[in-house]
Amino acid sequence: MGHKADNSFFNQKRPWSKRKDNILQCYLTPYLYKIATQRAPILIVDAFAGPGKFGDGEDGSPLIICKCVDQVRSKGFPVPVSVMCIEPDPELFSTLNNSIKSFPFAEAKQGEFHEYIQDIEKLASSHSVFLYIDPWTVEGLQWAQMEKVFKHLFVSKMSIEVLLNFNALSFARRGLAALKLAVPNSDPATEDQEEIDAPIVTSPSVINLNNVVGGAWWQPILMSPLTFPQKVQQLADDICARLSVRFKEVCQHPMKAMPNHSVPKYFLIFGSRHPDALLLMNDGMVESQRVLADLAKPKDPTLFEMRPTSLVPDIETLPGIVLNHVQTPTNRGTVILNVVREHFCKFAVKEIRHSIENMLKEGKLKSETGKTKINNDVKIFRPK
Repeated sequence: MGHKADNSFFNQKRPWSKRKDNILQCYLTPYLYKIATQRAPILIVDAFAGPGKFGDGEDGSPLIICKCVDQVRSKGFPVPVSVMCIEPDPELFSTLNNSIKSFPFAEAKQGEFHEYIQDIEKLASSHSVFLYIDPWTVEGLQWAQMEKVFKHLFVSKMSIEVLLNFNALSFARRGLAALKLAVPNSDPATEDQEEIDAPIVTSPSVINLNNVVGGAWWQPILMSPLTFPQKVQQLADDICARLSVRFKEVCQHPMKAMPNHSVPKYFLIFGSRHPDALLLMNDGMVESQRVLADLAKPKDPTLFEMRPTSLVPDIETLPGIVLNHVQTPTNRGTVILNVVREHFCKFAVKEIRHSIENMLKEGKLKSETGKTKINNDVKIFRPK
């Protein structure tokens, strides 16, 4: 299933697309330096690449990836890095090929993502792999195909990470139609009206949707008495649960067009085995959430924060949260990680670190060194 017939989506980059690509861009450079310590060659796959650049001149994901790789390579990067950009549409592929041809480490591949799984799987046995999976339509996903790559986490013991755009909203509507259930009309009060998923041309198939997410587990969700927004969220939660079988660290970020929407346009879902990756992704997604929250700022300054804590978490609650994770002497790095796991995309790592430092200065916490300036290996504890 390809893009819109006129490919008009790529005329201009939407604000929520900018936020999504900023997350990718902020993550890639530290990821490359971190994963290079494994001394294995690195493969980055843009599985649904598009043309590389939008009509308004904004870079798309292929150029964002290539520029990040080019920057680190220019500084004497210690391992080889290659980029594979896959695009089925002939017109978009031609533009993509021209967009990335100046990067010798990058290659454009014409075809569907699943057609190149065998190549990716073979490379995954010897390469660290980062998969960026951003399909135009949910039917572009095939869970069993992705699993062929994920299995190398255990078979080859190589590093594999995935950043997946899962359009739970579109999947829910397609799923309801496939199950012959009522499909709710798009509500401007709860969701954006612009269609970003390829339109439904043929009737959705239960079998095809099972293939998308790797089973029939989604059907009871859509047949349940949950509200439509709750069903959309539960689909995303269960995708995370399925990824958790493979990846130790899994997180999600609902990408909303407007702060007041209860139904995201889609979810960015991330999977990695390494806790450092979770911390990096947390900070990128925190920044995305704050850009969204800025849209809800009152025009005139107010004495108190008027936006809900779902948009602007109360930083004053952070000391209490930290204390909950210091029941016994625990090194600072573990405390920070546990706070992020419990409150993902709420607080940046530097905010948690700063809160711990302030609590050490105020005597609410003690460190095993007796100092307030400590590193992540130093244990902190509650004073007696």
